[in-house]
Amino acid sequence: MVFYKRLLIITIISGILSLDVAASTSTTSLNINIEIQAACTLDSLDSVSANHATGSVGGQSQSGQVRVTCNAGQGFTIAMGAGLNASSFQRRVHDGMNHISYNLLKQSNGNVWGTAGTAADSSMDGAGATVNDLDSTGTGAQQVFGYEVSYTLTGTEPAGTYTDTVLVTIEF
Repeated sequence: MVFYKRLLIITIISGILSLDVAASTSTTSLNINIEIQAACTLDSLDSVSANHATGSVGGQSQSGQVRVTCNAGQGFTIAMGAGLNASSFQRRVHDGMNHISYNLLKQSNGNVWGTAGTAADSSMDGAGATVNDLDSTGTGAQQVFGYEVSYTLTGTEPAGTYTDTVLVTIEF
């Protein structure tokens, strides 16, 4: 009987040692998505200011810059509206009932900077073939676009502070 007990114990131990331990596995994939949103910012815009003595005569101009940052490869459009005092697409600064006509030009080509092609502002649409917005593509770094405000003084303008406000829009 002792022999059978030993044999039984040996058989049980060897059965335990010979058991295959089977591990179950399950796999799946981890998906990683990184989305970069299209973005453009109108970083800054120079204001235009000039002082002229009463009786000044002739063509005048003042320049400034629009600074924009857009994602690299992102197309964008910068539009400049007609202003608050325009008459038949002619921009004007005013002081009370007095006004001085001016043009807002792109320094890159001397064309009038308008709004053609933007949904947000259509105030200069239809002003002519050379009156349009500025189209460009972002670089990921700040880009600078120059403009010029040009006007002619007749020497008969009454003294005063002539002002206008132009809506500048970036669309992307």
